[in-house]
Amino acid sequence: MKRMSSDPAMRDAAFEHNRRMMDMAQLRYEGKREGLAEGIEQGIEKQRLETAKEMLRNHCNDQFIQLCTKINLQQLEQLKKEIVSVFNQTEDDSEQSHLASD
Repeated sequence: MKRMSSDPAMRDAAFEHNRRMMDMAQLRYEGKREGLAEGIEQGIEKQRLETAKEMLRNHCNDQFIQLCTKINLQQLEQLKKEIVSVFNQTEDDSEQSHLASD
């Protein structure tokens, strides 16, 4: 260790290596932090949409749903289409099951 510390070129190389390692660690930390924040935001958005779906199923007023969930009109209309599609698919499956049992 004494030999490295007395050689300025070796010392500079060691410091540079250490600085690069610290920079890489900082970038990894920041990436994880940003990824975590992004994941939390996605989870919140998913929960807002699920809440809106449940409110639609319970026949809540559109304006009330938007007020409570903070979703926009386009998102609300898309959810309505999804719910109708699932309902229609369930109806079709039920009808086919009934016909098959006859």
